Amino acid sequence: VKRNAPMVPSPWFWKGGIGMGVKKVMNGAEAMATAYKLAGVKIAYTYPITPQSEVIEYLASQGGIICIEADSEYNVLAGSEGVTWSGERCAVVTSSQGLIYASELLWEISGNRLPMVMGIFNRALKGPGWNVGAQQNDSLFMRDTGWIQLYCESVQELFDMILISFKLAESVFLPAMVIGDGFYLSHVTEEVDIPSKDEVLAFLGEPSFAEELPKGGKVAGYGPMVAPDRYFDYWILMHSGMEEASSKFKEVAKEYENRFGRGYGLVDCFMMEDAVIAIVAAGVICGVAKEAVISLRERGVKAGVLKIRSFRPFPKEEIRSALSNAEKVVVLDRNIAPGIGGILAWELMSALFTIKGKVDIYGFVTGLGGLDVTTEMVEEAVGFSLSH
Repeated sequence: VKRNAPMVPSPWFWKGGIGMGVKKVMNGAEAMATAYKLAGVKIAYTYPITPQSEVIEYLASQGGIICIEADSEYNVLAGSEGVTWSGERCAVVTSSQGLIYASELLWEISGNRLPMVMGIFNRALKGPGWNVGAQQNDSLFMRDTGWIQLYCESVQELFDMILISFKLAESVFLPAMVIGDGFYLSHVTEEVDIPSKDEVLAFLGEPSFAEELPKGGKVAGYGPMVAPDRYFDYWILMHSGMEEASSKFKEVAKEYENRFGRGYGLVDCFMMEDAVIAIVAAGVICGVAKEAVISLRERGVKAGVLKIRSFRPFPKEEIRSALSNAEKVVVLDRNIAPGIGGILAWELMSALFTIKGKVDIYGFVTGLGGLDVTTEMVEEAVGFSLSH
């Protein structure tokens, strides 16, 4: 896949372990592990599954963190839940079948309002057969579990989103997934700007959510039967927390930008100021779409890219604002809901349903099973929208 121009190695040199405040060429798995380490994580739970296994391997090689290999992905989350209940941050990463196997606990973790941060490297699920290529169905299958979902385009973004997600999750008491396309991000190397551990902890602070958790001497219940009226209330509170996460993300991301110089929104716009054709995507396909837009503009086509970073909470207002001048919207989905089509396209249609004026939306499912998405494919999709 064509992506942004290759990163030029920095003149800085890596002279030691994690946390020295330098630049380093590293892959997404290493960047994710580094972020967990800098966040003060003391325990990591894992069960190996391609393509995320390198995260814990890298953490274990650095020392100073207890890496526990559970007997299944289910028990990875069960153990991580226990760590979070104790008031500590925990490193937990999975993918594909592992995420599906552990899915029962996702509802419990969000329902108990535990601010866990889990890394996901998207991988196709076993259906027609085994496939280890990138496909977003594994994480999107969990879109209604009450977890924040943030999709990343670059290795640097993976690193930054882990740190931002800890502060965000601990602010709204909801768990978060930081998600990248398997292999395209987990194994691709880029230059990453890594702050020192002191700088990171100055941003995050020590975990303070333990003050809100049950303590000895107080009556508390865990996993009891809940009457319908109270059960209803709990879900409404969780929904309100997810809505609050939209504004809280902006606040946390702004503080991160002030400290480290890298700014992030719920969505990002590329050449959208005068765009009449908008390409909407999430993940590494956004980089390909940007290259296609540059090529299209050289031929006089006013195109732009709307990158969806936050899928939960879904940034309806930001999307409506960004697409307010667009006449045609091309949505690229690296996922599929059989009988419906691309999941992002349908969420987008819902967000734009009440917008004034006609907006033509064209959904394209592409890149399933790790199929490379090229600029030519993106330009072909735009060409289809122009002729229909």
